[in-house]
Order: sequence, then structure tokens, then C-alpha cells
Amino acid sequence: MQAARLKPRPYIGSELTTVLNKFRGKTTKTLAAISADSWLSESYVSRLFSGERVNPSRDALITLAFAGMELTVPDAEELLFAAGYRSLVQREYSA
Repeated sequence: MQAARLKPRPYIGSELTTVLNKFRGKTTKTLAAISADSWLSESYVSRLFSGERVNPSRDALITLAFAGMELTVPDAEELLFAAGYRSLVQREYSA
């Protein structure tokens, strides 16, 4: 009988995972409560926090940030930047 091959684990500790866990440490909500409040499955949210899921949509992150984790706009933007997305607010710069 051959031993089953293990699948390689995803890279744990990405910038997004680090930022998510930083903000999770600032809340008293459970993962289940964060998931329910953001209308995302608990499995999906758990995989985001563990680093197993590393490419969430921008909309999912915005929902997670505001509804699930109740972050401020600057904190939500930090989360978006960590995932490689643009700012929430269009800023006008003068030349």
C-alpha cells in the first residue's frame, strides 16, 4: 500500500493574511460572527485568514472589511492595498 501524497501547502503569511490577522486581533468578534455579518461563508473567511485563499475579489474584501470586521476607511484601504487593489476613494491631485 502506497502512502498518499500530500498536497503542497499554500504560502502562509502573505501580506493580505498578515493584515487580516492584524485587524482580527483588534476585534472581539468570532470568525463565525465576522462571516455571518459579511454574508460570506465561514469556510471562505477562515481560508482567507489562514492564507489558504489568497485572491479574494475586491467586493468580498470590502464587504468583509466594513460589514464583517467594522473597519474604518483607512484600515479597509490598507486591507485592499495588501491584496493589490486600488483605493476606495478617487483622489484628485493638483499638478
